[in-house]
Amino acid sequence: MNKVIKLSATWCGPCKQYAPIFNEVVDGLPDTWESLAVDIDTDEGRELMIANGIRSVPTTVFMEVGKDPKIISGVMSAEQLEEQLGM
Repeated sequence: MNKVIKLSATWCGPCKQYAPIFNEVVDGLPDTWESLAVDIDTDEGRELMIANGIRSVPTTVFMEVGKDPKIISGVMSAEQLEEQLGM
C-alpha cells in the first residue's frame, strides 16, 4: 500500500500551519493510500531525520509501491498535496 507520512514537531510554527491542511486532504485519501503523522521532538528523532536526509520540518514523504520515495520539505497547499497524491 502507498503511504504518505508527515514529519513535524510540536514547537514548529509552519508545522502547526500545515497540520490542518494535511489532515483535511488525507481524510479523503483513496483506498490505495494510507497516512501517518509523526512528531519529531527528541534528539533520537532528529538523528533519524538526519540519517534519512531530512533536514527540516514539516516534511512530507510519499512512498508509492514500486517507486523511490519522494520527499518534499515545507508547507504545501491542499492543491499541491492533492496533486502529489494523484487526487
